[in-house]
Amino acid sequence: MRKLDLHALRCLCVLVEQSHVSRAAEQLGISQPAMSTALGQLREAFGDPLLVRTGRGMAPTPNALRLATSARAALDLLHEAVAMTQAFDPATAETVFRISATESVGFLLMPRLTRALQRLAPSVRLVLSPSEPARLREQLEEGRADLVAGFLPDPPGALYEATLYEQELRVVASRGHPRIRGSLSAEQFLEERHVRYQPLHGESTIERRVDEAFSAQGRVRRVAVTVPSALASAPIVAASAHLATLTRAVAEHAARADALQVLVPPLPLGPVRVSLFWHERTHASAAHVWLRRVIRRLFQGQRTSARGTIASG
Repeated sequence: MRKLDLHALRCLCVLVEQSHVSRAAEQLGISQPAMSTALGQLREAFGDPLLVRTGRGMAPTPNALRLATSARAALDLLHEAVAMTQAFDPATAETVFRISATESVGFLLMPRLTRALQRLAPSVRLVLSPSEPARLREQLEEGRADLVAGFLPDPPGALYEATLYEQELRVVASRGHPRIRGSLSAEQFLEERHVRYQPLHGESTIERRVDEAFSAQGRVRRVAVTVPSALASAPIVAASAHLATLTRAVAEHAARADALQVLVPPLPLGPVRVSLFWHERTHASAAHVWLRRVIRRLFQGQRTSARGTIASG
């Protein structure tokens, strides 16, 4: 093991990724003999051939795949540790930020953030993924997300949190609805059929609130259509006599594109509080501190409060 160093770990990762000594050498900018020497040292250190010949060329052994996964994780941790100590220059940075967000939050956040980064950090790349409320902590711990943005009423502990904004809810109905004209009564809300958003991971906080409001009235909501996308609700509502409950921003945007009425809910649903969540893993990183500040400034006029489960920042 004394023969292993950072260079050897990088060689291992690239050899497994490329399954070809010459291509691995080219990727790391070293000679083919130097890469062959590194492969020999790795084989000796791990007591495994790592790459073996097959009818279709070289292929990594199962042990090589496991070792490369661990080596990548170790190199990532070292990279993050170094990044924590370095200043971050957004104008020249080429880093990747991974953001996980609920659909309606991504709808509001991503255009603003993309515009800001285009101006402030033109080489930074964003990767957006759906939030997984039941696996929020794992998403952040495992690095599948650097930030999670959403309205989560019961977030797990040991995470940092900062409130971005609060958003009221609205009900949308077709402008040509046969029974609803400009306002919505409680009985109409309870009687009409609804379009319900069911995300791929977990459940929608908004839909849960609507169901709880119905339950408080001793009623069960009549669901006509279930969709995997909140944004898909609007055109369905515009083409039918159904209702849907959306955040105000999504509802008002949809009303400009479709023939919709935007109505105040007749039952107490309350606003949703949208927060940013992050892990200790990225808390002190200069790059991530900068990103969180940019995002919070985008919503400064709308933010009602900011707090940290451990601290805010």
